[in-house]
Amino acid sequence: MRSAAVGVAAVCAVATTLLPGPAASAAPPPPDLSILTHNVAMLPTILGGKANGTRADLFAEADHLRGHDVVVLEEAFDNGPADTLKSRLASQYPHQTPVLGRSRSGWDETLGSYSSLSPEDGGVTILSRWPITHRVQYVYADGCGADWFSNKGFVYARLDVDGRPVHVVGTHVQAEDPACFGGGASVRAEQFAELDGFLDGLAIPAEEPIVITGDLNVVKESPEYATMLAALDATAPSFAGHPYSWDPETNPLASSGGREQLDYVLFRRGHQQPRGWTNTTLTPTSPPWSSGGTTYTDYSDHYPVLGGTP
Repeated sequence: MRSAAVGVAAVCAVATTLLPGPAASAAPPPPDLSILTHNVAMLPTILGGKANGTRADLFAEADHLRGHDVVVLEEAFDNGPADTLKSRLASQYPHQTPVLGRSRSGWDETLGSYSSLSPEDGGVTILSRWPITHRVQYVYADGCGADWFSNKGFVYARLDVDGRPVHVVGTHVQAEDPACFGGGASVRAEQFAELDGFLDGLAIPAEEPIVITGDLNVVKESPEYATMLAALDATAPSFAGHPYSWDPETNPLASSGGREQLDYVLFRRGHQQPRGWTNTTLTPTSPPWSSGGTTYTDYSDHYPVLGGTP
């Protein structure tokens, strides 16, 4: 959801042809990739979650979640339905991280400000068809409004793609919230700095690609977008498909705010870059499902975004 949480039609898998950057000109190109991010809006029922169990089953059969190398989910807060979805997708994506911030179990490292006393986890998980050789959860130092009560942060996974390392970060950063009193952008900037510092600390070789993806809660049409790209040292993609990943005019589940692109799949500069990388916002239609006497045909309040070459 665009607001804080306490806490596409079937498409062909998009292959990306990555080119080595100047510092890695002698290296062979890395494997082709298809990467999708989707905020699945599985809030606990007490916090406004809608038919999470039903939607978990619908997501598991959804064409837009099939055929990729990596799928990153955000707002997988409701434990039972989220676990059901992950389990049902395991035949396609057998290599998975735990959900960010639930516990320390299943991680190689837990960093940042993780607290077992936080009322809500961080809701992010990475699903991969390729082996994950290292899993890190990192909880951001600060949040405002309702986000303060969750273990929001990022998940880092190092993948072994046909013997080649590929680094993926999935995150869900600070949402806009009246209780932030206008400070949401400042908190996001701090969180982006934490993520950037973590990646710098890994000293990843230039010939190894780094992907940063998720619900970044930054409006593409705003000045904050350029600031975000600079903070993450990320290359600006081109865009295709629907112009907004959050659109109250076309998606009844997106019940407030303006029409905004908030979700991205980005490559980090200084590492191997894709040729003509495009973020395509998809608008899949779900089978009808009901909650509170209303019938819906969208999977979530956010549309999924697929990263690939045009």
